[in-house]
Amino acid sequence: MNISKIIRTIIATVSCFLLVWVNLNFITAGTIIGSVLFGGIIALCVFWKPFCRLIKRIWSKIGGKIALIFIGTVIAFCAVCCSVFSVKMAIYVERPIDNPQAVIVLGCQVRGETPSIMLENRLDTALETLNEYPDTVCVVSGGKGKGEDISEAEAMRRYLTENGISDSRIIIEDKSKNTRENISFSKEILDERGIDRAIIVTNDFHQYRADIYARRNGLTVGHHSAETRRLNLINYWVREWAALFDALIRG
Repeated sequence: MNISKIIRTIIATVSCFLLVWVNLNFITAGTIIGSVLFGGIIALCVFWKPFCRLIKRIWSKIGGKIALIFIGTVIAFCAVCCSVFSVKMAIYVERPIDNPQAVIVLGCQVRGETPSIMLENRLDTALETLNEYPDTVCVVSGGKGKGEDISEAEAMRRYLTENGISDSRIIIEDKSKNTRENISFSKEILDERGIDRAIIVTNDFHQYRADIYARRNGLTVGHHSAETRRLNLINYWVREWAALFDALIRG
């Protein structure tokens, strides 16, 4: 077996593992993107020789050269961006801040009136943070979405008060529909109280994008993350790449 075939075998094996992993969760954008990405890599490894012959035929024509250079540039750009995103996402999982004045908990799905497992994990992390910094206020941020009988913010308020946090410390932001609005609406609330230093509580993969929006809104933040279940991590991680591209392109 030559070196090229060994490398392709390793890449295909790893991609098979990632393809299965990304499909262990319920279907999200991460499932679709991951399936296309890892499935494409596997197909490329399996059909490497026919692929090379096809590329040679296309490259033999001027129009083919231009198309291949363009496609190759786009693929290389996306690969570099996703690599940079992944490094940044890992860096921003935990970033302490001195003298925080507030804790911002970003919303997640509520099933009826009950926090989803992911939201409950965020809230448990928020409880740790609020108990560590007893002088902070807490902004619970999230509106009411499809399949939710109450707003995410109200579900979070109930959970926190049931677990010992004084209602007087909790500020509800229940109009936001996405991360961008979570941060900007929370910033407006904090501005009214003269607060400009906060800790953001959300899941590990989500913190970097939250930081982007915080910096755009002039908010100084630290990060304390709820862990994502290993079963779901690759799915959400891949989906977050797409969300970061959207954040950079649309702002």
